[in-house]
Amino acid sequence: MSRLPAIEPQPPLVSGHLPWVGAGFGLLRDPTAFFQQAREKHGDTYVVDAFGYRLLCVFSPEGVRNLWAVPEAQASKGLADYALLRHKVPDELFAGRRTFPHDLFRSDDTSTYLKNLEQAVEEQLDELGSSGEIELFDLTRRLGHRVGLASWGGVVGDCSHYLDRLIPALDRLDASDSFVHPHRGLIAVATRKRAAHRAIATLDETFGEIISKRQGQPADTNDLFSRICAKWDDVESPARGVGIARDVVLVHMGSQSNLFAAMAWTLIHFIERPELIEQARSDSSLIDRVAFESIRLRQRSIVLRQVLKTTELSDEKTTYRAGPGVFLATMMSVTNTTASPDLDVFDPGNYRGPRFNRAGELSAKELVTTFGHGKHSCPAQVFSVSAIRHSVGRLLDRYSLVKRFRDPQPLRRQLGGVARADRPCRVEYRLR
Repeated sequence: MSRLPAIEPQPPLVSGHLPWVGAGFGLLRDPTAFFQQAREKHGDTYVVDAFGYRLLCVFSPEGVRNLWAVPEAQASKGLADYALLRHKVPDELFAGRRTFPHDLFRSDDTSTYLKNLEQAVEEQLDELGSSGEIELFDLTRRLGHRVGLASWGGVVGDCSHYLDRLIPALDRLDASDSFVHPHRGLIAVATRKRAAHRAIATLDETFGEIISKRQGQPADTNDLFSRICAKWDDVESPARGVGIARDVVLVHMGSQSNLFAAMAWTLIHFIERPELIEQARSDSSLIDRVAFESIRLRQRSIVLRQVLKTTELSDEKTTYRAGPGVFLATMMSVTNTTASPDLDVFDPGNYRGPRFNRAGELSAKELVTTFGHGKHSCPAQVFSVSAIRHSVGRLLDRYSLVKRFRDPQPLRRQLGGVARADRPCRVEYRLR
């Protein structure tokens, strides 16, 4: 077994009795509880060895602040996320990528995706009809797919019928499984990712048909799908179609992996508090506040930075030298609820738009996180909040919603992203 990279001086170590596995089984059982219990036992800085990875974990104000501030060239957040994703998703999906989230989520793109968003939401409401019963995460997942694929996947107009072919393939490929159900990554590796390869083949074929159907139509340079296609104009078919399809899939997975969960929790918190629904019908800014608070409270993201060059990371007492291969880490679900008193309680008054009203109480602003910090802020934040505001607003305006669930909690095993619920969240709806 290869030797794990060095950390000098080495903080307290959380490991296990089995080689390579280390503390892995305990971590997978309940990551949030695992990190919190280790913190209570060892302090704010410690090392975790699990499944061949070495994590330098920090939870103090200075440690967390410095973790976010490390230059990407020294300790990469992108490569750390990729290291987890590739347990589930085949490497071929990332090969030759030409479109990245920053290319599509510029401020001047807002009007483009809002138009697609409004159309997609109305189509989803028409599908719901006048009354029925739904599971909230199923609803928001389908709505998220519809909104995203309308914006950058070309699934609009006479291509709308492709939605029902694309959604099952995207769900099979779902990269967020690497975070939501970490054990499934081990299963994917054991089966050589056969399910993911089949999903990619379906997606390649389907987007190839969409591209063919759009040929000969007037080009719209403001259309996000057209812009993705244009990046592959110098490539001959069928490689061009494959490149476009995989760029669309990567943008979609990156932007949608947590949107539907954030939207579902926003709805849950409204439905649990009927008085807030009445307020939101006359004040849409309340939806933003509930959305940000829902994301903060239900956040289960682990922040990882993969050390590429020997890097110094300081907490309040010590400066540590982490060698290449170490992962710098903190867990948002631990700090988001403990950085100040009563942060474990839902309160939309904590936010005014994206601004955290209690930031002055924090020893470091990075201790509370929704969409990241600095250069590692999520480029899709404006799109995501707009999608939640419009979708939730239309649902609350159109329907009376009666909960058929009781006290849902975050899924315990989740290691990353906005929490999925630990039980079905069914709701009865009828036109107002």
